[in-house]
Amino acid sequence: MTSAGPAHATISFRKARPRDMDWAYQIFKTGMQSYITQTWGWDELFQEHSFFANLPASGFVIASIDAPAGSPAEAGQVDIGGYCLKPKADHLYLEMLLIDPAWQRRGYGSAIMAEVMREAHRRDMAVRLSVLKINPAYRFYQHLGFVIETEDDIRYRMISTA
Repeated sequence: MTSAGPAHATISFRKARPRDMDWAYQIFKTGMQSYITQTWGWDELFQEHSFFANLPASGFVIASIDAPAGSPAEAGQVDIGGYCLKPKADHLYLEMLLIDPAWQRRGYGSAIMAEVMREAHRRDMAVRLSVLKINPAYRFYQHLGFVIETEDDIRYRMISTA
């Protein structure tokens, strides 16, 4: 499946392959380690085990774009991020959204979330997610129309029915 992304870049979506998950873990670690460290402390073995146990390749979707001219990537597709969306009885749960730091703040996260929301619309379901309060992604989700459903000391649980 493909969709229009920032500046008319076409984003392609594909099911992750097992070999993609090492890359996905590195993106997770780069993006989340500081927030997890501040919240609970970082235990590499625990984080790695939890990531691979909870996010199998079979449930992960990789987002790619055509390699930009002059980029170090070879001609073809460049993986820029991905997501894991888990179906529940009455909603879809966004377990993880990852954007490679090299591609952040260019509109790709919003474009990927638009795909997530299209899937929710097709299924006529809301999307729920959880985000650490210290993670600036909270504002990103607010901007996309997510609202706080519940919260505790460390995280917001958010929902979008849009």
